[in-house]
Amino acid sequence: MKIKKNKNTSPDNYHFNLKEGQTYIVYAWAIFNNCLWYCISEGNNVFFPMWNPSMIFDIVDNRLSRYWIFNIWSTSVDVEKEIPICSFPEWANDPYFYTELIEYNGNDPNAIIFKKYKTLMDLEFPDPSITEKAEIGDRDWLICPKCIDAWEWKDDRDALVKCPKCQTIFNNPRYKDEN
Repeated sequence: MKIKKNKNTSPDNYHFNLKEGQTYIVYAWAIFNNCLWYCISEGNNVFFPMWNPSMIFDIVDNRLSRYWIFNIWSTSVDVEKEIPICSFPEWANDPYFYTELIEYNGNDPNAIIFKKYKTLMDLEFPDPSITEKAEIGDRDWLICPKCIDAWEWKDDRDALVKCPKCQTIFNNPRYKDEN
């Protein structure tokens, strides 16, 4: 799911380090305090995602990640209170995943798990800001138009690919958009 920050929609008493008009990838969503919240990465220098209220965003791509599962957490404080969550399995199945992720400052197994899924989800769907395509070498290989390196890549499920040598992200010429 991709969302775009609205202009002038931040609720009172909240300060969010988000850019107006910027598109963000949702790594999890949950309903708590009677509000839908999205967990997004606010920038490349932040090692963990931050929760933000849905009311400050517009959905620009409503496709759900293939890595997500749905779960309902029961809080230990009030057994009657349940929190619906949708994210990758390690997060959705562990109510302490996020707390441990932020408490250990990115130096724990949860940080490694989050980084893995972030990388996968960042390449999953098209990004209009990326205009160049990787080149097809043959049926098994892609070629980077920037550094001319080639790598084996047969997958057509992800919209984007990342050159392993120069780390540039390109559109996947084999991508089959099912949307």
